[in-house]
Order: sequence, then C-alpha cells, then structure tokens
Amino acid sequence: MKKGCILLGSVFICFFIWSGKKVEYAVSETIPEKLEKVYAINFQSFKNEVEVLVSLADNSMFGNELQLQRQVGKTRLAYKKIEFIFDYYQSAYNGAYINGAPLPKISEYFEGGNVIEPSGLQALDEAVFEEASKEQLKRIKVLAAGLRTHVDYVSKIHFPLQLKPSQIIESIRSGLVRIFTLGITGFDTPGSVNGIQESYVSLRSMKNALMYFEADIHPQAKSIFNTIKKLFEKGESLLSFNTSFNDFDRMVFLKEVINPLYAGLLEFQNLNSIKLEPYRKHAQDYQSKNIFDVNFLSTNFYSELVYLPLDNPKTIDLGKMLFEDAQLSKNNTMSCLSCHNPNLGFTDGLPKSASNKEGFFTARNSPTVINAGYATRYFWDMREFNLEKQVTHVIDDNLEFNTSFDTIIRKLNKNSNYQKLFKTAYGGIVKNDINERSISNAIAAYVNSLKSFNSQFDKYVRNEINEYPESAKRGFNLFMGKGACGSCHFAPIFNGSVPPFYVESESEVLGIIQGFDSINPKLDEDLGRMKNGLKADNYPFFKNSFKTVSIRNIELTAPYMHNGSFLSLEEVLEFYNLGGGAGMGLPVENQILSSTPLNLSKQEIKDIIAFMESLTDIERFTTLMN
Repeated sequence: MKKGCILLGSVFICFFIWSGKKVEYAVSETIPEKLEKVYAINFQSFKNEVEVLVSLADNSMFGNELQLQRQVGKTRLAYKKIEFIFDYYQSAYNGAYINGAPLPKISEYFEGGNVIEPSGLQALDEAVFEEASKEQLKRIKVLAAGLRTHVDYVSKIHFPLQLKPSQIIESIRSGLVRIFTLGITGFDTPGSVNGIQESYVSLRSMKNALMYFEADIHPQAKSIFNTIKKLFEKGESLLSFNTSFNDFDRMVFLKEVINPLYAGLLEFQNLNSIKLEPYRKHAQDYQSKNIFDVNFLSTNFYSELVYLPLDNPKTIDLGKMLFEDAQLSKNNTMSCLSCHNPNLGFTDGLPKSASNKEGFFTARNSPTVINAGYATRYFWDMREFNLEKQVTHVIDDNLEFNTSFDTIIRKLNKNSNYQKLFKTAYGGIVKNDINERSISNAIAAYVNSLKSFNSQFDKYVRNEINEYPESAKRGFNLFMGKGACGSCHFAPIFNGSVPPFYVESESEVLGIIQGFDSINPKLDEDLGRMKNGLKADNYPFFKNSFKTVSIRNIELTAPYMHNGSFLSLEEVLEFYNLGGGAGMGLPVENQILSSTPLNLSKQEIKDIIAFMESLTDIERFTTLMN
C-alpha cells in the first residue's frame, strides 16, 4: 500500500468542513480522489456565486452598490476555497482572467500576444468600491459577464482533475506563499482591503485538504502532522475575522505560522514517503524549508537558455575577473566595477552613471546587481530577457564600454592566463574557447552568484538570531501592510518577481518626478518600458513604466529611482506617502501606485526605513573583493 495514497477503512459518508456539504466516498478511494470530489463541489459553488453576481450586476441600479460589494465578497470567498489548487494547475489562466492584478496584460499564452484588458476578481473588487455611476455599473456588468465566460471555459479544460499527493502538498505550500505575499499585503483586494478575512478562508481550506492525509500516516510522520495541525489552528486564530488590516502582526504570522508550516509540510512529505512530482517547473525549489532561505527560489529557473549553467564555480571565478577587468572597454578605462561598486551595494552612488566621455552621463541610474538573477527581465526598461544578453548591451553602448566582442576576444587571447581559464571552463564546446557566448556566460555566472539572504532580517525570521530592533519589526508590518510596499516589492527578494510561482517580473508606473520637489513637481520625461525597442511592450500602459527592483541593501544604493532623483530613503517614502506623481497633482497616465495618500506618520516612515536597513548584507561581497 502506498503511503499517502490509500485511506484505511470501509465505505463511509463524511461532512467535510472545506465545502460544508455531504460527500459520499467509495471503497478504497485514494486521498487524491477524495479531494478531487470535494474540490469539484467547491468549484461548482464558486461558479454558482459567479452566476448570482452576473444576475445582480445585470439588474443593478443606483443604490444597490452595497449588494454588489457583498456579492463580490461572497464570490471571492468561494474562490479562496479552491484557489490554492486552481492556481497551482492553472496559474497562467488564473493570472490572465480569474484573479490576476486589475491591469492590462500582454500574454504569450492567450489572445495571440494582444492586450488582455483588466478582468477577473481583483478588477471586480476594485470596481465595486469606486464611485458609482452609470458608466461604472456598466463596467461591473461587463466584468461579471467576462468572469462567467472565463470560468465556464476553464472548467471544461480543468476537469477531470487528477491530483497527486505531492502536488496537493506543493499547492498548499505555494498557497501559504500566496497568503503571505498577496493576501495579507492587500494585493489581492485592491478595493475591499479584505485580505485578512480572505486569507483566513484560504488557510482553513488548505488545512482541511491536508487533513485527508491523516488516515494513512507513516508512524514517523504522526508527530509532525500533529504539529502542522496546531500551526494551522494558530494561523486561523491570528487571522480571525475581527482582526483589522492595519493592526495585523505580519511578523508574528511569518515567524510562528507561515515559515514553520512551510518547513513542516516538507518534513511531513518526506517522512510519509510522498514522492516529489511537480506539476510543472516553477522558480520555487520545493526542497527548501523557509521562504527566506537562499535556495527558496532557484536562479537556474531564470537562466535555462544560457550557454552553460550559471552555477559552475570555474565560470563564476572567471566571470569575477572579467567583471573587474577594464580591458573589456574600448580605451581600457572602464570595467563593470565602474558602475557596480561592492562597497555601494554594487551601484556607483551617482544619480546617473558616468560614461566613458568626460562630463557625460548615461541615461539612467545604475541599479544593484545583487540578486539580479531572480528575474525574467533586465534593465530599468525591461528590454532584455537574460543575464547573458544583458552583457551585450553594455559592451555595445557608446557611452559605456563602446567596443565589440571581436576586439575583446583579441585582447583576451593575448593573455595566457585567460586562455587557460577559458579552456578549463569552456574547452571542447566550440573551436574557439574565448567567444561572445563564453565571455557573456562567465560575467553572467558571476553576477548570478551575488545572492544576498543573510541580513539581520533574514537571520531573525529564520530563527538564527533572537535580537531584532522593535522599530524594524514595526517597519516590516507597515511595509507589508498599511504602506502597501510589499504589494509591489514581493517577498522574499522584495522585487517585482510575482509570487507564488515567481515566473514573471513586473514594472510599475509611479509618476516619478525630476528631483524631489513636492511644491512644484515636474514629471520625468523618460518613457521607460514603452520605448525599450520591443514591439510587445510598445503600449500606452507601459509609458513611464520601470522595473520593480529589489530593496535589499537599499541603504547603500542612493540615490534612488531610475533617474536618481531622490537622494534619501526619506524622500522615497514621502513620495509614496503623497501618492506618487498623480497624488502630487501631475497628469500621470495609467499610474499603478494609488494616488491616495498613505497617511504614514513621520515615525512610521522611520520604522519602514529601519526595516529596509535591516536588509543590508554585503560583507561576503566586500571580503571577496579584497
């Protein structure tokens, strides 16, 4: 008998809390088969709520806005019972049509690369809380009808669903990540700010799904299973319905529920001999034990198409040499270090980087390359798709290295040490070991190795240290809650790689201004992503849109933003506090950042900065450079 697959006992009828409906099971049904039945019932309940919503929207008039809000809430709660499984198996469709961010999208999977207008549950959550008007009611009607169409369609391709034990557990673990990064941050509920209640329903649904494993547990797994049950119960208690969004203690929830559950579920899976069988490849490494472990996300996921894997110590060492070598520039005057100084968090401390021409500067600020490997798009304007190709842009740019690979290859071939190192690392692949791909690969390998997950914050949430400033704790809770920072800078990288699967990277329209002038602000004229040279990004909603970069080591990387216009973190926080460019009265098209002021106090701003400063971790890199 397979562990985790066959339930002991005879035919019985069970009330399952997950659905609240009576479910009859046949003899010897497996755990996945039982869950498939309950999941199908819950999916139908969600469809039923969608039908009620469509009917209500079709007959909506002024004065029944509250009814619409309540029904959208009921529909979303019904969805939260199935989301951890649905999103695991239908993540692309979910993000495009069911519960993705309420923004226009370009999807390679759907609509032939055309624009997908905002749709789904998040768009509805936002719409029903906006000021009522005839136009708004029409939009809600269209959104509700569109949701029904998409739910009806996906139900035809989604069923029959064939679950596997390990995939159930992986979907629960990913569901925990979703709760922590998208639920309690308010990302999922842009209108209602109902993320705490929805997270409660999600957590309870995942717990009830896991309880099916209780009837067939290996003796060694019983203790951890009981611990997991208690952790779920504690999470439910913390997410109780009377907990307000701003008062919720996200640090306690992370340390005492999310991380222990994430680790405990893996231990249970291993002790119960449940084979690892992922449904599809994600950036998550399902062997990791903590959301803030260095191996929680695998950079190999983002670099599958490179010349050689980027985790080879030989190519990393060679890449470090190239990174520091001025021979790569035309006049031997610049190296990668020129703009990426380890002591400054691999930035240069300038608003815009110095060029190879005296008195001239590049178009944008130099971002850190620490943790650069955890993304699907590169440069501020998102114009490149992997670390190797990013190197080419720097070498070709007439303000940067201003040279060619042919010239660099000739220089390196004159150096016997480089010849030896390239032969050791790349020998036998092609005739000439020193070539464009091998040079780019080596530099990419070094950049990819610059991983920063050993800050004071990381050690504290991994329970490696006991001391952590109270101001930073408050700041973390504000960052992930009231400040809405964590709804764009997603944990654990705190960049724009989107959880829970981290398979795409985001850019944002913030209404960045020229210099910090809150009295007479002037909008920065850089068009950003819309003019990055890629046809797929040449849309108005990408105008002034820039990559969401990591805030790790941010205390070292001033000045800030793509134009280096903010000299301090205080200025950055005040800009967000005012509602970005639109909140400061500028006509910013498609600003993603809410223009509504955050109403952060001076102390709250100090606390958020204290948290961000606790993410500093460069000791290893500066030691390596000495």
